[in-house]
Amino acid sequence: METQLHHVLELEQLTPETFLIHLDRQDFSFKPGQYAILRNPETGEGREYSIYSADKENRLSFLVREIKEGEFSRYLKHLIVGSELVVEGPRGFFILDEKALNGHPLLFIATGTGISPFHSFVQSYSSLDYQVLHGVHFADEAYGKSAFNADRYLLCSSREDKGDYFGRVSYYLKEHQVDQDLICYLCGNSDMIEEVTNILESYGILPENIRTEVFF
Repeated sequence: METQLHHVLELEQLTPETFLIHLDRQDFSFKPGQYAILRNPETGEGREYSIYSADKENRLSFLVREIKEGEFSRYLKHLIVGSELVVEGPRGFFILDEKALNGHPLLFIATGTGISPFHSFVQSYSSLDYQVLHGVHFADEAYGKSAFNADRYLLCSSREDKGDYFGRVSYYLKEHQVDQDLICYLCGNSDMIEEVTNILESYGILPENIRTEVFF
């Protein structure tokens, strides 16, 4: 794990609350699915973010949602091009194993900005056999949708009927049984992960085939 300064290349606004922060890559090396800690170089304050970019890109990108009571996300939103950030990492074990990389069917389930590691997966590995369930409040929160094959991505929107399914990802899974041979990767809030894990296990998916990353 390394700690080094990176420069802001671009802030890309996606919705009023959500943006991508693009940093210079330098020699930062990671496995898709891992995360890094971004820190204010002056105060040392920081927060963990999954890496959004592909492993071969020449920049390092993170998907950030501004939280009204979250001082650090507001700090990131108001950075300017050329600003410096400390990046610590990579960290984490939410990565694809050889079985997944060799074509085993995968189910990716995310809520909100929890889509980040899956964006990195599909941008890094072109031959994955995957389906994505992405749960959001509103349809404009389908971050990075264009990176996924259209027939492999299903948007569950819980507060407006403008996605592919009106309701939470857990509601969708209760109505649509999935194959018990899937390897499932879950990334999002703890309540979703607990509920979805119970649903998947009820369909016969083995606990060792349910991999999770909790976003707070």
